[in-house]
Amino acid sequence: MLISLLIFLLISNAVTLRRDKSILFSRIVIKSLLFASFIALNNLYIKPLEKGIGIYGGLFNVTSLSQTFNIFIFVISSIVLILTAFYPRKIYIKQYSSVYKLLWFKFLYNKNLISNKTGEQFRIIEYGLIIVFIICGAVFLISTGDLISIFLSIELQSYGLYILCTIYRDSESATASGLTYFLLGGLSSCFILLGSGLLYANTGTTNLDNIYLISSMNNYNLSSNMFISYSYKVDLLNMALIIMSVGFLFKVSAAPFHF
Repeated sequence: MLISLLIFLLISNAVTLRRDKSILFSRIVIKSLLFASFIALNNLYIKPLEKGIGIYGGLFNVTSLSQTFNIFIFVISSIVLILTAFYPRKIYIKQYSSVYKLLWFKFLYNKNLISNKTGEQFRIIEYGLIIVFIICGAVFLISTGDLISIFLSIELQSYGLYILCTIYRDSESATASGLTYFLLGGLSSCFILLGSGLLYANTGTTNLDNIYLISSMNNYNLSSNMFISYSYKVDLLNMALIIMSVGFLFKVSAAPFHF
């Protein structure tokens, strides 16, 4: 769906002569997201999805729960695009805003106010494309099963959000917030990479299931006072998980990292 959506956006950019291309792009994105949600809904009826399917060598795990969250993300993103990507088709005038006058009086019609095609939202044609990459990062993050795919999914989503914060280029507050978000996001990515590197150095794997098995095996060895040749340093494992947790808390601005 991502490949077909990008192809449609390129073709529409090449063939259209409309001045308000952002509206056309947003319509294409909305239709593609609804079609992707229909595909995810159809995937719910596949029997192996009840237990899950590992794809791309275990980098992603597709389950019925992940497909349900994908449908939720696609539908919510379509609603957000409908609310934010089009020009307002109605104008509300104060003296005609009461319920009585809405029923019995006519609206004043002003074409320039209703469809002002020189507005700021029509000069930002990348809005729909940025939303697509953010959605792809979120969808990949839901189904991820490996430290590598976790980091790539978070960064794919984060870079789109950095651009989205500064999408109004002439706004000083938008530029400042986007730059702050970029710096803090880069800092949190360093923590996540450091924790992932320590986990890989200590366990020799980046798969989440394997890390869980190794951690459970260590806990079993400690509780039963057994010695197995495949023993790992539990303190380093816990330290790596703490560092990764700090990076994730930075990403979501959770306390005490919300400053």
